[in-house]
Amino acid sequence: MNSPAWQDLHDLNRPFAPGPRVQQLADYAQSGQTLSSEQLLGVAGARVLFANYPALRADFDAPWEQAPGEPLPVAIDRWLLRNAAYISTSQAAAQGINTPIALDNRRVTGWRPPRYGRAAVLCAPASEQVLFDIKGIGVPPDEAPQLPHSNGLLTLAEAVHEVLMEHLVYAAMSHAGAAITPLPAYALIDLGFDALWHDGRAAEPAVLLLRRACTRPRCQWQRYWQGPELAGALMQAELLLRRYGLTASSCGAVRFHVCQENGELQVRRDEQELPISAQVAGTLQRLMSANRGQPLLIDGVNVQLAGVPGVAPLQLQVMDFGRYRFAERFEHHLYAWIDADYQNLNGLYLAPDDPRYVQPDPRLSLARSAEGRCFVELQRQVEGFRQDGDPQRLCQALRAALAEACRALRGQA
Repeated sequence: MNSPAWQDLHDLNRPFAPGPRVQQLADYAQSGQTLSSEQLLGVAGARVLFANYPALRADFDAPWEQAPGEPLPVAIDRWLLRNAAYISTSQAAAQGINTPIALDNRRVTGWRPPRYGRAAVLCAPASEQVLFDIKGIGVPPDEAPQLPHSNGLLTLAEAVHEVLMEHLVYAAMSHAGAAITPLPAYALIDLGFDALWHDGRAAEPAVLLLRRACTRPRCQWQRYWQGPELAGALMQAELLLRRYGLTASSCGAVRFHVCQENGELQVRRDEQELPISAQVAGTLQRLMSANRGQPLLIDGVNVQLAGVPGVAPLQLQVMDFGRYRFAERFEHHLYAWIDADYQNLNGLYLAPDDPRYVQPDPRLSLARSAEGRCFVELQRQVEGFRQDGDPQRLCQALRAALAEACRALRGQA
């Protein structure tokens, strides 16, 4: 058990999934991921908002230096800031994207795996020993941040949502007895500047989310054949989440509209018409016929994976919880793609009237917890953080929201 002093120092202190982490940069090459390097700039005045210290202690062999009589979290925080509080050069040079960034004289090499638009991997000083996968570190040096969707930053609200969903997924999958585990986040760091929007929204604190370093399956960072086995495993993971009122695939990020126009089948995504093969057209026609000729809304399974997935038996490590949502009911068709091009709609389908289609179990669903008192307080802490926010109160509000949500799982088989 942790001592009370730990609780006073923004310790999230939540269960997490044990597991291997990437130790060396060479591990990425073994998974086929080519890294690009760049210089990152030290951010002055950053602070740790909260950390899951048990996860840090489990994954690292105490590389922090602790002064005599100093609380261990203080030593860990100092180590985190020294090794993680950085921003990309493009982000630091951007105008109108964020408030001014206070920099210090520290410089370090960062490494980006493929498709890491606002994240990077950092190593221990002067080594190739990997420490963290960090989200919110800014765009790469050959890009400029763009509003509103590619600003390179991670806001406090986004990061708290990711951590919240990580731990709800952990609780739900533990209750289900499923070998589906979330990639642990280590800590949240306030960078001391804000993201700007210019669309009427208020500025929001920019933060870093420190995660366990991991490799990823090729099909999730490159146009690469996914195959029916992995597609089925991802579908199964989504259905398990849905039993608990959670979903990785219903926010509309991968949504297709299918209808008949002038006697011809039309498929669109984000208002863009998509070409499909005759085989896929036949599948969609059958789905529409079963839907009494009504248009279809099809959500693509958007479960993101870390590490090496296992399909028989099912063993997955999931990550990137920003698009996870609560839901009390599901109504759209579900699709898991097989081919490298997910937009060709060749894959596995599940219709809402299929007996295998899962609706939330009212005894277990976590969705209603979003209306609870503790969630309201957490939202208040996030929205008012720059005015009167305090890391300890933020951490306490997050812990309380998680405890409130997970009450639904106690005593339920």
